[in-house]
Amino acid sequence: MNTKHTLLETAPESVPHEVAQEVIDFAKADANVTTAFVGLTSVTEDFHKPYELLAAAFVLGDESDGALQAFADRFYETLPESLQAGGCNVLAPAALEAWQAKAQRVFSR
Repeated sequence: MNTKHTLLETAPESVPHEVAQEVIDFAKADANVTTAFVGLTSVTEDFHKPYELLAAAFVLGDESDGALQAFADRFYETLPESLQAGGCNVLAPAALEAWQAKAQRVFSR
């Protein structure tokens, strides 16, 4: 199955407080997380009609293999399935620019 995720302009009111708080709590508990975002994405699977979902994205201080694996494991163990559907998004510099421009920053150290 081919799946395409496209980050959309995310208005503050489109991020429910409960979702933002879950991401904030997750980020606060992990000293490796420096910044966290919540953004609305458009998801297209194969050639089906696109649908929208909220996704979380993070900037990490340490992106070594071990740190990334520990982060991903905790992400999938902790956050609700509704956010897991958006994937475990760790932002590279180019992606960070897009998330800063379109998503809602909910946490930073």
